Amino acid sequence: MGEILSFVGTCYLGIARNARVCEAVTQAQWSVRGHRSRHFHELHARIQRELVPDDQQGQDVILWKHSYDNFKPWFSSARTWDQIRQKKATVFWNKSVWFTQGVPRFSLIVWLAVRNILSTGDRMRAWGIHQGCPMCGERDETRDHVFFACPYSFTVWDKLANRLSGNRTDPDWMTLLQFLSTNNLQEMDKILLKMVFQATIYHLWQERNRRRHQTGQHTVDQTVRAIDKAMRNKISSLRYRADQFTGLMQIWFEVSANT
Repeated sequence: MGEILSFVGTCYLGIARNARVCEAVTQAQWSVRGHRSRHFHELHARIQRELVPDDQQGQDVILWKHSYDNFKPWFSSARTWDQIRQKKATVFWNKSVWFTQGVPRFSLIVWLAVRNILSTGDRMRAWGIHQGCPMCGERDETRDHVFFACPYSFTVWDKLANRLSGNRTDPDWMTLLQFLSTNNLQEMDKILLKMVFQATIYHLWQERNRRRHQTGQHTVDQTVRAIDKAMRNKISSLRYRADQFTGLMQIWFEVSANT
């Protein structure tokens, strides 16, 4: 009813917003008044077609809405989410941001970067704040510059991902996203590449903020080592079969040994 009438519409039908079904029944008939509006008229007619509650027909049951005009006796969080969310077309980069092996805090920063809503210099200009890239001195700090047109950030990314990507690291943001989403790498390499991509984005953004707020700075090698440690910790926490875990760790050891 609320989908048609909104929060105040029930009053036009003579029913309180928080009324129970039994309060809309008088002498075994629906006590709902009509209204001149077409929507109210249609709703009134539909209510009149419904059976009036009768104790002799048994107790009421609770049903959960799973989809339009589809009710079930059990609750589904997935079905409920589908009904309350705004649905849009699936984006090509979704599996590069959200995947089983990802670290939630890394995934969040990557999602913000993909949406281009991190507080980079070009966005801060709208607030009258002018800031360049604190890692290389470039005057125009943008998302695409930080990831990975900046010499500092690309050096970090290239050291960590060059071998995994088959020597196909690229400083262009959109080219990189396309590659992460459509490459034909081996399954283990795909997983590791997405993991190191997220860890790199996260740690570079941390480094950028450290320099921005003058709380210290790391060299390229220090940042690479921090990302390597994060990767090893995450791989160690994955619940894989022994052979899968060993495979992931072995590949990453080989990659990191050359950085």
